[in-house]
Amino acid sequence: MENYGVLSLLPVVVVIVLVFFTRRTAVSLLAGTLVGAVMLYGAGFPKPWLDVVYGVMGSDLWIWLVLVCGLFGSLVALFEASGGIQGFTAIAGRICKGEKQTLLASWLLGIVIFVDDWLSILSVGTAMRRATDRFHIPREMLAFLSNVTASSVCVIVPTSTWGVFMISQLVATDVCTTEAGMSTFVQTLPFLFYPLVALLCGLLYAVGILPKVGPMRKAYTLARAQEAHVEEAPQQEGGKKPHALNFLLPLVLVTAVTIATREILYGILLCLVFCAVLYLPQKLLTPGAYLDTAMTGFKGMIGVLAIVTCAFMLRDINSLLGMPEFVIGAAKAAISPQLLPAAAFLIVTVLAVAAGNFWGICAIAFPVIIPIAQAMDANVLLTAGAIISATAAGSHICFFGSEATLACSAAQIENVRYAQAAIPMLIIPVGVSILLYLAAGFLVG
Repeated sequence: MENYGVLSLLPVVVVIVLVFFTRRTAVSLLAGTLVGAVMLYGAGFPKPWLDVVYGVMGSDLWIWLVLVCGLFGSLVALFEASGGIQGFTAIAGRICKGEKQTLLASWLLGIVIFVDDWLSILSVGTAMRRATDRFHIPREMLAFLSNVTASSVCVIVPTSTWGVFMISQLVATDVCTTEAGMSTFVQTLPFLFYPLVALLCGLLYAVGILPKVGPMRKAYTLARAQEAHVEEAPQQEGGKKPHALNFLLPLVLVTAVTIATREILYGILLCLVFCAVLYLPQKLLTPGAYLDTAMTGFKGMIGVLAIVTCAFMLRDINSLLGMPEFVIGAAKAAISPQLLPAAAFLIVTVLAVAAGNFWGICAIAFPVIIPIAQAMDANVLLTAGAIISATAAGSHICFFGSEATLACSAAQIENVRYAQAAIPMLIIPVGVSILLYLAAGFLVG
C-alpha cells in the first residue's frame, strides 16, 4: 500500500473546512470521501469509491445502525403522539423551577440511563427539550450535556455496551484472560480520567459553577433575548390528559431489555410492540395512526443516517490512505514510557475525531499501543485507560460522529451549532485529562 504520509490527513481537513463554510455536514463528509478516493485511484476513482459505498451499506454494522436509529425515531414519534413526553415535561416543570434544576435533571437522567449512549442521548434530548426551551436554555447546551454525559457514564459501567466492548479489547490484546476481563476492566477505572472529569464538568456546567464560554455564552444570550419557544405537543383525542407513564414505562422497558440481552435492538423492537399494547386500548392512537406515526418517525432519522453513513465511508477512505498508521507511527519514535499514556490519549483522541469512528479507532489502537507499553515496561492498565478515555473524548468532540449527530437530532439543531458551542466547553476536561495522564505517567507509569 502506498504511503501517503501527511497527505492522508487531507480528506479530514477538507471536511472540517467545508462544514464550517457550507453548514452541511453530510455533503462535507461526502466531499471528503471523494477527495480521498481521487488521491487513491486518480481518474478511475468512481468504481472503487462506489465499492466503498457498497461495503459500508452492505455491512452488518450499517444494517444494525439503520434499524436502531430508524426504529428509535419511530419510538420518539410515538412518545410525542401519545402525549407521554408532554406528561413527563409537565412533571419536570413542577420539579424544575429554573435553569440549574432543569440542567441538573438532564444530567441525572443521563446518568440513570447508563446502559447505552445512544439510548441515553436520545432519551435525554427528547424528554428535556421542551423543559429547556421553557427556561431559555439554548438547545446547544442540551445537546452538549446529553452527549458529554452519555458515553462518559457508559464507559465506566462494565455492564453497559461500552463497558462490554472495552473488556473485549482488553482480552483481545492479551492484557487479561477472558475470565479476568471484568476484574481487569474494574482495575482500569481509576485511570479513566477523561470520562470522570467530563462527568464532573457536565455537573459543574449544569449548576453554574463553571461558566459557559465562547459561542455557548452567545447561544445563551440569544436564547434569553427571544421569547421561550416551547413546542406544542400533539393533542389527544377527546381532550385526554397526557400521562408521563406513556413515556416512562416504555423507557424503563427498553432499558431493562437492553441490560438483560445486551442488545438495544431487542429492547426497541419489544418496546414498539409494548407501545401498541399501551396506547391503542387508551384510544390515544388508532392502528392506522400508530403505523403512520412510526413510519414518520423512521423517516425523520434519514438525515442522521446520511451523516453517519458518510462518516463510515470517510473512516474506510482514511484507513485505505493509512491515516491511523501514519499518526501513530509519527508519534511512536518520540515517546518515552512516562509520556506514553498522555501521548496515547492525545493520538487516539485525534484519530477518533478525524475518522468519526470511535470503537473502530479504539480497536485499531489497542493492538498497536498496548504492545508498545509492554515493550517499554510502561503501566499497561494506565495506557489502556488512556485509550478508553480517548475513545469517549473523541465521541464528544467529533461533531459529525454518530453520538453528536444523535444529540443534535434530539435537540433539533444543526451539527455545526454543536461544534461551535460544545467544543470550547470540552477544553477543560480534555486539558485536565492530559495533565493527569502526564502526572500518572511519571508517578505510576
